[in-house]
Amino acid sequence: MKKLIQIFTIMFFAAVVFLAGCATTKTQSTQEPKHKHDKFTKHLADSQLLVTEKGLYSVEMAISGKRLLVGVNNIDLIVHDANDTDVKQAEIEFTPWMPEMGHGVFDPPVLTEKGDGLYRVENVVLVMGGHWEIRINIKKDGVEDKVVFDFPYVRTNEEYDYIREKTPAGYNAVLGMKNPLKEAVPEIITENGEEIKAYTLTVKNLGFEIFPDQPMMGWGFDGVIPGPTFRVKEGDKVRITLKNEADDSHTMHIHGIEKPVIADGVPYIGQKPVEKGESYTFEFTAGNIGTHWYHCHVDSSHHVDMGLYGVFIVEPKEEILEYDREYIMVLDEWPTAHIHRHGDPTDLTDHEKSKLMKVHESSTPGGHAHPMELPAKRDYYPRTHWPRNDVYDGFTINGRSFPMTQPIDVKEGEKVRIRFVNVGYMSHFMHTHSHKFKVVARDGSYVNEPQLLDTVEIGPAQRVDIILYANNPGIWPFHCHRLNHVANEGAYPGGMLTFIRYID
Repeated sequence: MKKLIQIFTIMFFAAVVFLAGCATTKTQSTQEPKHKHDKFTKHLADSQLLVTEKGLYSVEMAISGKRLLVGVNNIDLIVHDANDTDVKQAEIEFTPWMPEMGHGVFDPPVLTEKGDGLYRVENVVLVMGGHWEIRINIKKDGVEDKVVFDFPYVRTNEEYDYIREKTPAGYNAVLGMKNPLKEAVPEIITENGEEIKAYTLTVKNLGFEIFPDQPMMGWGFDGVIPGPTFRVKEGDKVRITLKNEADDSHTMHIHGIEKPVIADGVPYIGQKPVEKGESYTFEFTAGNIGTHWYHCHVDSSHHVDMGLYGVFIVEPKEEILEYDREYIMVLDEWPTAHIHRHGDPTDLTDHEKSKLMKVHESSTPGGHAHPMELPAKRDYYPRTHWPRNDVYDGFTINGRSFPMTQPIDVKEGEKVRIRFVNVGYMSHFMHTHSHKFKVVARDGSYVNEPQLLDTVEIGPAQRVDIILYANNPGIWPFHCHRLNHVANEGAYPGGMLTFIRYID
């Protein structure tokens, strides 16, 4: 009997050991990977810690000021391997990227190894607010892995500086915000006894918001959209040196001004396109008084769409119009889903994710053509460009949509000159509430239209000057009366809307 009990006891303990072993094996097989966040000691205060896709490295990130901002950022990284050991002398690619835009920064960040796995990244310049990613690729001794830090809401430290007014209805309403146009300032030089107004104009890559939280990327003359306003006198000798610091080639065509063909800005006709790092000088005598505009003439439909335009005013020696103050309204429409790539146009990285075009339908079978699907290069012009099929859903006055447009401030009894310039591809019908105005000039030439209007059409490339009579104090909408243009991506109010505001 004793032997039987001993046998059962041994069998019982053997079964327990076996089951325990099975349980241990099962636990180990379902155990989470060793390389997890809670397995590492954070070295930097207020940092984020992520593991790379393959689990080969951990990356700790600390940002100066604790959050990414529009402007210049400095970032510290600590890199560890799977054993939580400092990774030294690694090859690190650090790429800020906007996934919805299909674009990153214009200037590469500067990365410096500081020792003990610490890497400092300086000059991380984020050009606009919106959704950013920090893409990091690490390579050490042939072992390579990557990680993405996501920052869905990046913006400046400051809130929007909205202009608010208490309305008769009792609401504290937003009327817009300051958005002044930049003025071009000449250097006055004398050559051979002749005075010349000399300007330098530089094409730059540019990021900005078309309306709150809608980032756009484009090109701007002197880095602003619209470009600086030129204001010269009839008979002035003008010299403009165009420099190109942006990607692609560019020119400057002044629309409405008579000039020599070599100063007209048409590529391959009067000049060679200005490539990045190059410059070209235009010289002419200012005639053709009135309101005109200038724009890039390379791949015009694309480059103008991306902001390369501005106003050019030739004032007469003696003005025959009487007015107390002046405003300029540059009218344009934007494709907010357009992906503006400053590099190789055949690079379609993130195409599906970022939606290179808003829609892919077209009048031709097969729909929207991607660059690699294009036919062979056409031979009827030195260079032809990629087709585009944009949808316009952003409508702007001076490069911004409401609520970022600037109100028209007036005093009772004033005559206000407003210069409309339509740089877009649609007609706009500008309408004033409870006010009348008189059209005084079209395309730079004085006209005689005695009737008072409250709505005027401005077609593509046209300029219309009006005199608005400020005789009805209050707060009054001033907008395009194609009412779908008074919206941001279809949401009202927005777009081509501003307000007439009476001030003391």
